[in-house]
Amino acid sequence: MKVIDFRELYNSEFVITEPLAKGQNWFSRGNVYSCMGKPKPSHTLLWFKNCSARITDSTGKVINAEKNQVAYMSKGIEYTVEFFDTAPDRDDTVVFHFQMKNCENEDVAATLVPQICIKSVDSALALVIENAAAEFDKNVVCTPLITSAIYQLLALACQRQRKRVVSHKYKYISEGIELIETNSDKTFDEIAKICGVSEGYFRKLFREYSGENPVDFRQKYRIEKAKQLLLLDTLSIGEIAEELHFSDIYHFSKTFKKLVGTSPQNYVKQNKFETKTNP
Repeated sequence: MKVIDFRELYNSEFVITEPLAKGQNWFSRGNVYSCMGKPKPSHTLLWFKNCSARITDSTGKVINAEKNQVAYMSKGIEYTVEFFDTAPDRDDTVVFHFQMKNCENEDVAATLVPQICIKSVDSALALVIENAAAEFDKNVVCTPLITSAIYQLLALACQRQRKRVVSHKYKYISEGIELIETNSDKTFDEIAKICGVSEGYFRKLFREYSGENPVDFRQKYRIEKAKQLLLLDTLSIGEIAEELHFSDIYHFSKTFKKLVGTSPQNYVKQNKFETKTNP
């Protein structure tokens, strides 16, 4: 199992498979769940919709979960959950089970201990979760709907962890980090001046923050965005190059091929073919 914490997962490629979502009532089940001695076969995201809980892992470490929080438990770990403030005839929690792998088909996990990954679920995300859970009772389940909900939960967990890190150690360059992550066309010298630091110091801190120099980070971000835009088929390659602030279509195509291994045109053809042959 490869561990990639939520902060690093933020800009990593991973695939969710075997998604399942359902509501759970713990009042009728004795208010306790345990997988001690039976390691979990899948990753779990657990929304405490109408209850609170105490999670104890195999080492004895205890985590308290409040109502409306979301906990993440990795595949392969063991733990016990005691539920409080449950009631009959309602969903106390909503659970998501899934597999998570990287591009090399390795199992990945955000952490190997239970963790509260989202401290508050807003009404919009709550609706997403509830709609996914409602699929459990249908004869034909909409798998993409459940998968999308899992991605949204993980994305939010990654974003919030990222912001916590930025707000502390990297607060001096937080505005610059945001500019790069939102694809600003400003130069690194301009970004450094906005942060009130030298360009060299900005580059040093950014490398510590992301593990990459800002040039490579920006290029990877733009190419990932380009892959999405290419498959939407609403913009030409030239328009995408302009949208993502490449100097010209040649520069865009050269960078795309370097990072993806194929040209933008071939990428579209390959993925459209896969979509048609794998409904």
